[in-house]
Amino acid sequence: MNALALALVGGIALAIQNLVLSAIAARGLAFPLVLLLNTLVGLALLLTLNLALTGTTFVGTVTTAWKPWFLLPGLLGTFVMFCMVFGYSRAGAAAPTVGLIAGQVLAAIALDALQIGPGSRPLSLTGAIGAALVTGGAILVVLARR
Repeated sequence: MNALALALVGGIALAIQNLVLSAIAARGLAFPLVLLLNTLVGLALLLTLNLALTGTTFVGTVTTAWKPWFLLPGLLGTFVMFCMVFGYSRAGAAAPTVGLIAGQVLAAIALDALQIGPGSRPLSLTGAIGAALVTGGAILVVLARR
């Protein structure tokens, strides 16, 4: 499976995850508790997978490589999940999803243009036009829902 196909499947999974999490929140659970349940399930799955693949040696690997900035992806991921569950609960699925995608595209193009991160590419005219189209599409979807 190539990277684009995997990302497409991941996007479908994210939409379903956000729908289920917002349904859990609609049953009266506070957003922090909904996010905690989501995180605990993911943590249990990943802990089990790492134990099955390497036993407890992954602990030493992480300890050896550890840097404080390793916490940032988890913090950002939790913030993204909060934004999406909050958005789904208030505006349905489309508006927060297109907002997330537009934000990702704009940030990714800026990071690539600044040559930040492995595999970054300089900004091209085609990329800039694509970003403008994605952003314009996001605005149209949000306006159409009002």
